[in-house]
Amino acid sequence: MRRTWTAGLTWTIRVYEITGPLFFGASDAIEHIVVKDFTKCLILRMRSVPALDSTAMNALQNLVKYCEAKGITPIFSHVNEQPMKVMKKSGFVELVGEENFCSNISDALKHAEELISR
Repeated sequence: MRRTWTAGLTWTIRVYEITGPLFFGASDAIEHIVVKDFTKCLILRMRSVPALDSTAMNALQNLVKYCEAKGITPIFSHVNEQPMKVMKKSGFVELVGEENFCSNISDALKHAEELISR
């Protein structure tokens, strides 16, 4: 997982790209995602995550709860088929809001900018 920068990105949007399957050991990376006090939207780019398990799902749920407590909107970009199935089955999509799942990074950035401008 790495923090990524996008040209012209407002400082209130943070983007992290997660790569590889998120299973028991790799799910620790989610706990190391850093959000600053000025963060309004956290985009998790998941185009390179082919699979996730229940441990990773729990870590994502904890991250979303943390974001909610801080007033940060989590946005998920390009969630692949298997992770999306796990997210839907666990009620995670409903928790986050289906509108906060975008098909690609461009749509996710646009959605974040729209949320911030409200």
